[in-house]
Amino acid sequence: MNTLDTYLETLNNEVSLIKVFDTSLEVFEYNDQYIEVFFKQDNKLITTELSLNNIDMPKAVHPYETTDKLLLKYQPSPQKIFFMYVKNNMAYTVLENVEIGNYSRSNDRFNYKINNFYDEKVQLVQYGSSRLVLKNTDGEAIFFIEDFLTETVNRYGIHYDAGFTTIDFRYTVIATANYDIYNIVITYDLFRKEFQIQKVILTIERKHDEIDINLIDNNIIEIRNKFESTDINFKKVIRGKKHKLFNIEAVQGAKKQNILCIFYINKVKYYIYTSTKYIFIMRGSPYKVTGHHPNLKVFLTKKHVILAGRYTHYAHQAKGVYESLYLHSNNHKLGNFVRPFKSIKFLQRFGYFKVPIESLIINDKIHNNLYVGDNETIIHNLRRKHKDKKAKTLAFKKWGKQLLVLRTNLNGNLTVTLVPFSEEYTLTNRIKINFAKFFAKIFPKSGRNTNLYFEKKSERADESGFRVFENVMSHNPRSSENFYIINKHSDKYVSLKEKYRDRIIKKYSFKHYLNIFRANYFISSELSNHLLNDRLYIDSIRSKIMSVPLIFLQHGIMFAKPVDNPMAFGFHKGKNLYNMYKSVISSQLEANEFYKMGYDDRDLILTGLATLDYAYLDKDADKIVYMPTYRYWEESLVYNNNIEKTSYYKSIMKVVDSFEERGLIDRLLIVPHNKFSQFIYENMPKYKHIISKNPTDALKKGRVFITDYSSAIYDGIFRGAYPIFYWEEKDYLIQNYKAIPPVNDRNAPGPIAYSSKELMNLVQKAIDQNYFLEKEYQEKYLKINEFNDRKNTERIVNFLRDENIV
Repeated sequence: MNTLDTYLETLNNEVSLIKVFDTSLEVFEYNDQYIEVFFKQDNKLITTELSLNNIDMPKAVHPYETTDKLLLKYQPSPQKIFFMYVKNNMAYTVLENVEIGNYSRSNDRFNYKINNFYDEKVQLVQYGSSRLVLKNTDGEAIFFIEDFLTETVNRYGIHYDAGFTTIDFRYTVIATANYDIYNIVITYDLFRKEFQIQKVILTIERKHDEIDINLIDNNIIEIRNKFESTDINFKKVIRGKKHKLFNIEAVQGAKKQNILCIFYINKVKYYIYTSTKYIFIMRGSPYKVTGHHPNLKVFLTKKHVILAGRYTHYAHQAKGVYESLYLHSNNHKLGNFVRPFKSIKFLQRFGYFKVPIESLIINDKIHNNLYVGDNETIIHNLRRKHKDKKAKTLAFKKWGKQLLVLRTNLNGNLTVTLVPFSEEYTLTNRIKINFAKFFAKIFPKSGRNTNLYFEKKSERADESGFRVFENVMSHNPRSSENFYIINKHSDKYVSLKEKYRDRIIKKYSFKHYLNIFRANYFISSELSNHLLNDRLYIDSIRSKIMSVPLIFLQHGIMFAKPVDNPMAFGFHKGKNLYNMYKSVISSQLEANEFYKMGYDDRDLILTGLATLDYAYLDKDADKIVYMPTYRYWEESLVYNNNIEKTSYYKSIMKVVDSFEERGLIDRLLIVPHNKFSQFIYENMPKYKHIISKNPTDALKKGRVFITDYSSAIYDGIFRGAYPIFYWEEKDYLIQNYKAIPPVNDRNAPGPIAYSSKELMNLVQKAIDQNYFLEKEYQEKYLKINEFNDRKNTERIVNFLRDENIV
């Protein structure tokens, strides 16, 4: 039971912690004096002071065009609580007393509509600017709700004997609260003596003047016209199946419209639409609602994209309505469908969209979907055909230094993609690809397996892909053909070609493409696409690459960042587009991470990483390496020249300052993530001499290795470096990963520092004890990486031999 005392105890545990409810914000720095917040939407940095002289007085801090909502919560002290919220397109801040019990109504704060149905027993009231509390008859708090005005949809129960003996049903609505799109429904379970709290977000995108949509309880909405109403259990509305609401005469003007209302319930979309006789509701399936049956061809001219052909909506009153083309959102309309033969009955369905290519480049996103709608609202994605092929490239064109691709995505909808132009898209290479496909089909290879080895974008030869190839070739295999792919511009190309001759294949050569089409297996520390590029939109070769079984050697032990964070979903078994035949792992602990992603023991081989067999420290290694892990949520700040405001940069500078204070700055080596390294290098001119852009070289030089959640630390430990986990920002990182990392204070194979002072003490301790790693950490490391005999490559090759792959 979350009474006032337990609520205050919970808050006390959160003192000095911050909760950000909106991903469009980034908090750079905060303390009991001020908070520094970056608004990503408009590249604006705001610093707001926490003045104790202005308790319960909202302050406007920044115009912000978005829906009313709570942005963040922070508790600087046990007695005070701070909120930032948006109301009427203005961001406000307010500092409140934790135990405030009333609030004043004004235009700069929220005023909730609250209904209490059993106020003789319990009463739901607003608490401060944005909180809700359910109180008993003595005025005591039963529980609190702080995240009402957030997009988080949750349901939870609070056990409490409220004294009910006779109520209408086992589950009875006790109270509701509403503000804009946000709804809280509180029910009571008489048998369990438990309050159930359910949040429902009801967003009305398009509304008809004569139709009202109201939430009745956590399952039921009331849909009302002037004359009648009907209650709908929205959770039982089946996707794609229509449910009758009214006769069409019940709503004035309905006979002349297709879609009357569009609304979302907890992000699920519903349509109220018409037929010749009735008004229906349907969950999702906009193509059924509008009767969209296109048949378009895609053309690229020098300056335009043209989508031409039949473009129709067959549903009641849908003809000629959804003629507007949009990119990404309602804010970027591209133009209208042109029908040059309107007056000719049998040709009026035909026409075209003509769009300037430059209008398709609107933001920093790689992929932007095409949509259609009326002049005001997007209705659905644009499809080339009613049931189109998925993930198909339709056309591409070089545009400056970039490649513009028009394609269908995994849902069969049209998408515009913009990526850096690379060599495989040149006319010469496309001719090579077509000839290679033809020759591979006409002149099939011998009965022996063809195995291709490669590393990142086939540009390198220093990780597991090459190590396994090297070992295989030392046995002079006769039952398989084994080739290593590498760019001729690599500094290793000439020496490898001299040693392995025709077993080395030049990237982008005809032989490269021919052997892709002939390949039986790929063997690499990267995913299959890196045989050419990280993104590939040439269908013939992409489909082949995706189909070939991959022996995934990994380039690091997967036991650091959480595998269930949103950015890693593409690697999960159900989402992975590549034919992942086997993945190398180093321990049962690591296997558990693969289980989380849907893999099982049949997908894994327990051998250890091949690259570690060749991992050593330089004889004169004396550096203290700091390698903070990648923080993908700060990319936009980095690319907009605000890197000095990121937590990534500040963490590095905090470490730099600490090393300077201890007189160890010349031994420090900063290794930024490759996506941030150039920006870090350019923004730290004073410290360029201690910045390394090559993690492999840094690992050779580091006697101490410091990180938050980089798996490279396990490589460092294997080489003999002393590991330190620097977790001063642990809570912040977990919040942004949206998942909990597997490495924690119980299994970390090294000491943990929760402040820069602790970090420096641990660094000094490592130096004083000549980098000797304590036995408890050695034992923990061997649970993460079970192999230290430098025979990982041999085990992998034995597996390949046993499977008749080599």
